[in-house]
Amino acid sequence: MKTKLVNLGIGAVFIGIIGISGCSKKPEKPATQDGNTTKISQTEPKKAVETPKPALSEPKSVPKPAPKQVATLTPEQAGAKLFKRCQACHTIDEGGKNKVGPNLWGVFGRQIASVEGFKYSKVMLESDITWSNETIDGYITNPKKYLPGNKMSFAGLRKEQDRENLIAYLRANTGAK
Repeated sequence: MKTKLVNLGIGAVFIGIIGISGCSKKPEKPATQDGNTTKISQTEPKKAVETPKPALSEPKSVPKPAPKQVATLTPEQAGAKLFKRCQACHTIDEGGKNKVGPNLWGVFGRQIASVEGFKYSKVMLESDITWSNETIDGYITNPKKYLPGNKMSFAGLRKEQDRENLIAYLRANTGAK
């Protein structure tokens, strides 16, 4: 065990001597381009050699992507999207079946509560409304307010543009003239 410690100590001293002796070496003389060496004066301070900085290149202009174009829908197309809410209760096909609500084929110009085979609320049966753009607009704005006591559970379309679009879709798809 003592031998190992002694050997470690001698090795450390030996490495230290080599390290110190390396510090006392004189710097090598730099070579010039023609291969000759130049004499460096110990009193002259070394001049820092400036390395040229690479020129910064202008960032390449990346073309901006074209703005996304929002597809402009016709009133009928926008109305078709809105009618998806109505499809749970209504059909629009000629001869289509009644669901929770009556079939809407031929609704424009038709007397309210006149679809055969559909069970209407008392308030609808007692009404003398004929369906038109104006009456449908009033009704789909807020069905409960327009005809209090009716069975339609739909809350209504508050936006005028939505109502206009839905009416345009209904006119185009329910046999309106």
